[in-house]
Amino acid sequence: MTLARTSLVGLIAMTVMTAMIVAPVAQAQTPNPEFTHALPMAIQRGATTDITVFTYPNQKKGFAGTFAVLFQGEGLRAEIIPHGEKDPVDQLKLKVTADATTALGPREFRIATANGASTCGQLLVVDGPVVVEQTEPHADREKAQPLVIGQTISGQLTAREQVDVYKLSAVAGQSVTFAMHCFRFFYKRHNQFDQLDPILVVSDATGREMSSNDDFHFADSLVNYKFEQAGDYFVTVRDVDFNGTASFTYVLQTTDRPFVTAAFPLAVSPNLTWRTLPASEPTLAASATAFQVAGYNLATPTAELVPNSLSNPLPVGRYSAQLSAGSPAFNPVLLEVTDLPLIADAEPNDKPDQAQASSVPQAINGRMDAPNDIDNYALTLKAGQTVRCEVRARRNGSSLDSTIRVLHPTAGVIASNDDIHPSTKDSMLVFTASVDGVYTLQIRDLLNRGGPTFGYVLFVKPEVADFTAQCDEDRAGLGPGTNMPWYVKLTKTGGFNAPVEIRVEGLPAGVTFAPLTIPAHATDGVLILQAAADAKPVASLVKVIAKATIPGLEGQPPRVIEKLVEPLTEMEMPGGGRMASPVETQMVSVCSVFDIAAVRVTPTELMLKPGEKATIEVEIQRCENYKERLTLDVMLQHLGQVFGTPLPPGVKLVEAGAKMSLDANETKGRVVVEIAQDAKPVERLPLSINANVSISFTQKRPYASPPIWLTIKAP
Repeated sequence: MTLARTSLVGLIAMTVMTAMIVAPVAQAQTPNPEFTHALPMAIQRGATTDITVFTYPNQKKGFAGTFAVLFQGEGLRAEIIPHGEKDPVDQLKLKVTADATTALGPREFRIATANGASTCGQLLVVDGPVVVEQTEPHADREKAQPLVIGQTISGQLTAREQVDVYKLSAVAGQSVTFAMHCFRFFYKRHNQFDQLDPILVVSDATGREMSSNDDFHFADSLVNYKFEQAGDYFVTVRDVDFNGTASFTYVLQTTDRPFVTAAFPLAVSPNLTWRTLPASEPTLAASATAFQVAGYNLATPTAELVPNSLSNPLPVGRYSAQLSAGSPAFNPVLLEVTDLPLIADAEPNDKPDQAQASSVPQAINGRMDAPNDIDNYALTLKAGQTVRCEVRARRNGSSLDSTIRVLHPTAGVIASNDDIHPSTKDSMLVFTASVDGVYTLQIRDLLNRGGPTFGYVLFVKPEVADFTAQCDEDRAGLGPGTNMPWYVKLTKTGGFNAPVEIRVEGLPAGVTFAPLTIPAHATDGVLILQAAADAKPVASLVKVIAKATIPGLEGQPPRVIEKLVEPLTEMEMPGGGRMASPVETQMVSVCSVFDIAAVRVTPTELMLKPGEKATIEVEIQRCENYKERLTLDVMLQHLGQVFGTPLPPGVKLVEAGAKMSLDANETKGRVVVEIAQDAKPVERLPLSINANVSISFTQKRPYASPPIWLTIKAP
């Protein structure tokens, strides 16, 4: 098992019994459609491709009633093939068109059906022809499926011990790159029980192994081989543990064109400019940045940005872009665009006494050029100055598993960090200088590896009042007249202490949201989405925005902070646990099949003083199809872990007098809220009572009440 798989899935022991407990089951409840895989998983730019999207066979409603397919970014659109009466509901057929100029690389998509909004699906946009793996077994050289170099194969390993073999013809001296893309899709998939961990093997006509690879891009394999002699050769794809199931899909790209495995620098400034050239000349960018590139079949070690692969000017953020040293353009790479002053790692800086001078703020483009490389940077700070240091590497496709620490000549190591979060190998730390002097930032690979693919960007910023925000969930399927909660959580830094206003942009017709301002003393809130009673089936991708105003210092004008709230997708983990991981898209849809028609509450206004309690009476209007038990809650929680709450500090739920579990056909419940003596005042903060319909052991579909406006008066 690879490090990539172990870090994400091996957190919880997996057993056959556990999988049986938490696997999706067929119930009377209405689940949101859950994407498992698509065939093919790759589509060609500039072409129309027939795609079949799959969910679990026992999700009886499946993709029936699909009315919209929405893609991340520009240049992709889908035609929905009408679903026949005899067609399986766990399959959806699409014709997906990719414009000739659409960006290459992975793209998220969402499906809106009669019963809700789907989990995150993913496709890979490529620039060559796509061939779907043949259905007949091709596990040996005699039955190998033909492969033409330059094709992209979309296949799957559907059963244990399955092996896929492809046959190709090479000419003498031909250098071919074989690249797998499958495990990288795993990090946004709802079901985390198992995933293909591929191995690639290149062999000759006699079966002699000539080259192989297990892990290159995380758990995805990559092999480049130069065929010295002309003839027939074979490429074998299998799982490292010989596992297999229907969702073990893979994309195998093959090319004898230039193929980039790494580009340096990883970060660029927003003010790049384009050179204007006649149409007859190669179209290259005249930028202040010349990139060093590593890979295969490269005629030169330098390249430039391809115009139109990024907008101009470049907004701050992370982007997939193409480089070129002429025609054709290379495969896409990830670039970080930053408005901080940029410098580059300059050797030798392996020892603290060789530390490279740097400053605050700054973005440092660095790389572990070889094994055992260590980069040191010197910061001159004043006592009390607080600095945030963050590495972006793995998130931008680098092989680096970074660790970072801060050294002081007399105090030694004063701060260190390995991983920010279990979902990334990037590092981040915040430290405060205790005395005036020079401090050393030291960065290296955890296992002391190095090479061209071990680049990074190190952001060094003063710790100022600021925040980041995340939203749990990433999809909402509302029936007409119903409500749904999305939980927003703030992470505050630098003494941030201001109210944060939350809004949603791009909502479909008939859907609104209740105003939400998270108080200065709180970090959480609930965004209540509301569908009008006459809302029609419709869907759109939306953005959640957070806005705050910080008072200016020493006569300066107020500072307005406005930023995107990062959406999180729910993941079902082995053992029945729940995890949330970042994605790029959020979808809101109006559906026509659901379980709860209304959650009515009395009162809808709570005006309380510290020390007081309030009882909220709840009445559930069930749809005819749903008569099973349900639970009531104000928070988003699973197995005792709270993932989201609208309750400000000092407000809690009380069990005594409450009725928060409703048996089959029951319609009335009760929630009791208590205000602590030291609770701070709040003004009309929205809460909702959620009727949770269990879809599986982990999954719940929440149907929210209209807003309950909480006001806590000053003592």
